Amino acid sequence: MEITGSQKIKASRLQVFNALLNPEVLKSSIPGCDTAEFVDFPTGRQLKLTVSPNVPGLKGPYTIFLQTGEVIPPSRVVLIAEPSSSMGSVRATCTTDLTDDADGTLLSYNANAQLEGKIAATPEIMIKGAVKMALDQFFKNFEKQVSSIRA
Repeated sequence: MEITGSQKIKASRLQVFNALLNPEVLKSSIPGCDTAEFVDFPTGRQLKLTVSPNVPGLKGPYTIFLQTGEVIPPSRVVLIAEPSSSMGSVRATCTTDLTDDADGTLLSYNANAQLEGKIAATPEIMIKGAVKMALDQFFKNFEKQVSSIRA
């Protein structure tokens, strides 16, 4: 499953870049996110999120570990997530590119997810609809968080 899109954010590219890597900003931006904290693993530091989505059939809580892939300040962040539950597992990679825009920053994203288990049996149109609603809420919350951070 692939999801792409873009969002204009009224903040500098550096502010947006730093916010994408800030656990408190992410916790306040991700719908249903209860906790966000860094944990150390032998393979490196990861961000541990606990999320309880308000999506029928996908109730949580889910523990999600995010690790960074390619990071090019202040232009690109690649995040890799591997949440799993009794519903199955997901391996998702999201590439986020940031470019200057007249009103701030244009954030473009390309996410690709492989679904396994019961969750993979859910019709893609239903999952994409739920993801679209969550993304809309995320960006509304994210812009509010980013605009409150001093440059």
